[in-house]
Amino acid sequence: MKCAIALLTIVMSVSVLHAGAHRPLVKLPLQSSDADTWPSASQAKRANLTEILTLDGPFRTFLTHLQQTNLVEVFQKQAYWTDQGITILVPVDRAFAAIKPSVLSGLSKHQLKNLMLYHSLAKRYELAEFEGLSRSNPVTTLAGGLYTVNVTYDGGTIHVRSRWTDAKIIGSVSVAAPMAVYELDRVLLPDSLFRAQPPVAATADEPTPAPSNEDASAPVSESADPVVPRQYGSAGVADAASSARGAGDRFASYAATAALGAMALVAL
Repeated sequence: MKCAIALLTIVMSVSVLHAGAHRPLVKLPLQSSDADTWPSASQAKRANLTEILTLDGPFRTFLTHLQQTNLVEVFQKQAYWTDQGITILVPVDRAFAAIKPSVLSGLSKHQLKNLMLYHSLAKRYELAEFEGLSRSNPVTTLAGGLYTVNVTYDGGTIHVRSRWTDAKIIGSVSVAAPMAVYELDRVLLPDSLFRAQPPVAATADEPTPAPSNEDASAPVSESADPVVPRQYGSAGVADAASSARGAGDRFASYAATAALGAMALVAL
């Protein structure tokens, strides 16, 4: 009898242990001190802003300034550690090249940081959402309340305007949530940093208008004489009429000379 009771006790103990081995584990809530060491699922597979700007376009200058001001991680934290995400407006390299070098080199590191933050919005916006955003002007950037832009949306064309710049979104670099990166054709220059309009040259997409009837793609030779295009304005018409009158006068003179010659022959 004692042996039977002992055997039954052993069997019950094994059964309890076996059942406990399949009990679902309950994950304890993270403590505040562990927040930085336990990445969320979205952080584990998040996009790398440095790689995006390196691989997806001519954005070397913008990326260099982000790295100089330690803003790469700031932008990524805004994207992946908040519920709003981020929109980054990235000027192309030629837009930075159009600015006189002394304009940016004269900025302090803090001012340069604000200039870079000025190119970002504290929410991720799809392109279609810019239409609604345009009705909320002025729009505050991540640089703060003194750094606002005005957005316009006209038939799908999106302009972002600062005090000294009228920039246009010309492409989508990366739109995967929660980060949207768009390409700008100009650098946004706020009056909070520049009291007067900085010197900016025309970018490559703003060619000087070529004369009419002249091939704009043809190279211009410095040694060759300039070609004066034919004018079709009022001056050109006047010149043509004058030439016609001159030809008519010459014809009348020839006719008179011929008539006089014929009369002389008849007289003889």
